[in-house]
Amino acid sequence: MQSETNPQVLHFAHDVTSALFSSKLMRLLALFCIVLGVPWTVRAQIPTPNVNAASVSGTVIKEPGSEPLKKVLVQVIAEDQKQGGNYTASSDTDGHFRIENVQPGRYRIFVERTGFVPVNARGVRADTNVIAVQPGQTEEILFRMLPTAVISGRITDEDGDPMSEVRVMVQKKRPGKLSREGAGMGTTNDLGEFRIAGLFPGQYWVAAVPPPDARDYEPSRKKASVDDRSGEDHSADSRVQEAQPDTRYITTYYPGTFDAMQAASVNLKAGDELPVNLTLVPGRTFSVRGVVTGVPPGQKAAVVLVSRGGEAFHGSEVGPDGQFEIRGVGPGSYSLMATTGESQSPRIHQDVTVVAADIEGLRLAPAASFRLSGHLRVEGAVSRDAQLTVNLRPTEQPDDAGFFMSPDYFGANAVADRNGNFEWKDVTPGNYIVQVYATDGQGLFLKSVTLGGRDVETGFAASAPASLDVLMSDKGATIEGVVVGQQKDKDKDEMVGNAAVVAVPEEKYRKLPDHFVVGSTDQNGRFILRGLPPGSYTLYAWQDVEEGVYHDPDFLKSQEANGTGVKAAEGSSQRIELKLSDAGADWR
Repeated sequence: MQSETNPQVLHFAHDVTSALFSSKLMRLLALFCIVLGVPWTVRAQIPTPNVNAASVSGTVIKEPGSEPLKKVLVQVIAEDQKQGGNYTASSDTDGHFRIENVQPGRYRIFVERTGFVPVNARGVRADTNVIAVQPGQTEEILFRMLPTAVISGRITDEDGDPMSEVRVMVQKKRPGKLSREGAGMGTTNDLGEFRIAGLFPGQYWVAAVPPPDARDYEPSRKKASVDDRSGEDHSADSRVQEAQPDTRYITTYYPGTFDAMQAASVNLKAGDELPVNLTLVPGRTFSVRGVVTGVPPGQKAAVVLVSRGGEAFHGSEVGPDGQFEIRGVGPGSYSLMATTGESQSPRIHQDVTVVAADIEGLRLAPAASFRLSGHLRVEGAVSRDAQLTVNLRPTEQPDDAGFFMSPDYFGANAVADRNGNFEWKDVTPGNYIVQVYATDGQGLFLKSVTLGGRDVETGFAASAPASLDVLMSDKGATIEGVVVGQQKDKDKDEMVGNAAVVAVPEEKYRKLPDHFVVGSTDQNGRFILRGLPPGSYTLYAWQDVEEGVYHDPDFLKSQEANGTGVKAAEGSSQRIELKLSDAGADWR
């Protein structure tokens, strides 16, 4: 190994860490912008006033206490950009806002103010609201916002000296699971201080991840060599090195344990600023060694070891002889990834568990990459401004590893040109699915994916260059209706506003995200789902569930008795009444 760190290691590590946690609001806005082509910076786009124009007004209050909240940014974004506009306003000292000359239609409303998070009447986080604006009418809305909490503190070493550049990660329990996911992150300054803001009230775990140790990037230490003739060990200081355990500062969980399962949680209330201080002490670490085979001469390679919980990673270059050594690894479960050449995408994965000894003799053989190409066409009308992006993603989606997600978690994107041609480079052998994202292409659905005349919509194995045919259609099915729920202390049902309505496809399509069609009810309990691929679905309506939980097979199993079955034909339209389902406290 060379003494200078391979830039590929740092580059890949940067790519991995760039997929850091983002708030649910940011993810929702990003998805919304991808689907509808809405720019991130939303400016007021007020059409010429007309007799059908309406207005939207409301009040924003701080909870608890119902105190008016000023300086709240209110963004009103049309679900159908062809018919409606985008509008912004800010609440005044009385918490009021008003937007005039709003075109009729369905809108999503976002409210933002630093240090606050929107909640519904039940105190549950509610990042978006959907309203239907009627011609010539004024819609009055009440928004509630809750002060977020802060975790702050100081990280010191065993001598009480401050530690800088320590990543402090805040985790929360995944709904319905024993595992945890990232909720926030900060880095200590030169005084060892950190501050993580914007946390929704609840239960959290805190982990401190020290910066890389310079020793991990030193030239590889020579092992003891044995003379073939005498059998004597001629490495004088090797026995001394082996006798001394290798120690490093390693990931430490509050209140001071290396074991994530032994970590103590902290409970945050609205507006809290909770002090959490940690002292890091060196812990026993180990090395992971092996060889990467099949790397062409002169081509660079790197390996990265990412913890299963996503708290930390370790990287190393691969030597000219293919040997690698990753040092400073604490006990735990990891995923070992290797990359070769200019591509930063992992060429191979291997599970590694470190218990109480070095791991020796690992052998990685990254497969050679190739190109996949294809042609995309659309049945029906599509806007000239529509941009179609074809996504290639592994069939088996890796678990969200918190703050250090593998690049293949998102797959690879290829933009179709004007002739419908697209191409992915650096594809490695594996099983894949294809998805298509369209800007300004509302109502389009993926009708078919074929490879050599064979239907591969639910997945295919790729091992060599090939060409795919992808067909989109604008004749997706439409389902609209209302969601009703039982009124408290009353015999009749009521319309349920701001409920998530999800069309869940039959089992064979549940690994295809674009076969899940999601909508929300407006203030009158009405919803509309567009662009459904033909097939059988189970429709559900939930309140207070976390975004994306409906992709979890265990969650869907718990909800089997609550759904309503429907069949969608190409170009069909139907109306349905849904009963609000109880998601259960474990899944909220």
